[in-house]
Amino acid sequence: MSPPVSLIGASWRAGRFEAWSFDDEGEVLGTFARDGAADQGGVLQDMTRALITEWLGSSEKAPVIVCGETPGGAGKLLQVPALLSDLYDALTDLDGIHVVPGLRQLSPPDILQGQEVQLLGLGQLSGAICLPGRHTKHVALEQGRVLDFSTEMTGEIQELLLSQGSLRVPAGIEPRFDAGIFRDWVERSLDTDDAASPFAVSAARLIGVLRPEHQITALSGLLIGADVAAHYDPGDDVILVADGELAKAYGMALDALGASVEEYSAEEAMQDGLFDIAEEAGLLDT
Repeated sequence: MSPPVSLIGASWRAGRFEAWSFDDEGEVLGTFARDGAADQGGVLQDMTRALITEWLGSSEKAPVIVCGETPGGAGKLLQVPALLSDLYDALTDLDGIHVVPGLRQLSPPDILQGQEVQLLGLGQLSGAICLPGRHTKHVALEQGRVLDFSTEMTGEIQELLLSQGSLRVPAGIEPRFDAGIFRDWVERSLDTDDAASPFAVSAARLIGVLRPEHQITALSGLLIGADVAAHYDPGDDVILVADGELAKAYGMALDALGASVEEYSAEEAMQDGLFDIAEEAGLLDT
């Protein structure tokens, strides 16, 4: 017999809903995900409850904590510099759905929505944090305090470039990743005095020095290389918080730059952060 669910933690990001059920020790009992969940409309608490009911049934009464790009902009935004421990006392209660506040920065304007939970889940780490995603976040963290951060739209720019115009992959071509080609195009961006533009990828294909199936590899290397070069220098210590292909790609780019990389799982950081906030906020005592 499986242990009872003591907490449900969830993240909203780009319309995707992802949730985890926890026992009273913080161990993950189950997971659930749904793409396009926000497209159905409605208020956050109703949408979240409906998805949890679909997953675990209407009888599940465990406390719920959510973070991220919440539908309707629910929740608060704390001003940086900010202690991550401030999250414990700043939850917004929407009919029993407890929303973790994000972080905001005025100069230059920027926001974190969900990544603040991952930062907390890393424990007592300090340094330069890279959180890749559709919008990659670069954060300066010092003894549990977020000093500042910046966002690069690397993933979204790649999606847009590949969905229309001259960088679309020709019909009938099956893209293939090639590590050597990826690193080569990363290095083209690391040379900031003579960096190639995305048009170079299209031109390379047209003149026959880049095979069509490697076009996405080249563009990804170029954009991620530019992202990395804009924020880090050779010899920097970088904490990379990512999973799967993003961890692989950013790890390769940072290695090409000559940075020293320490890797953590983004999903595990999210899970640990949600449970920690809920525990410290007293949600497990209800």
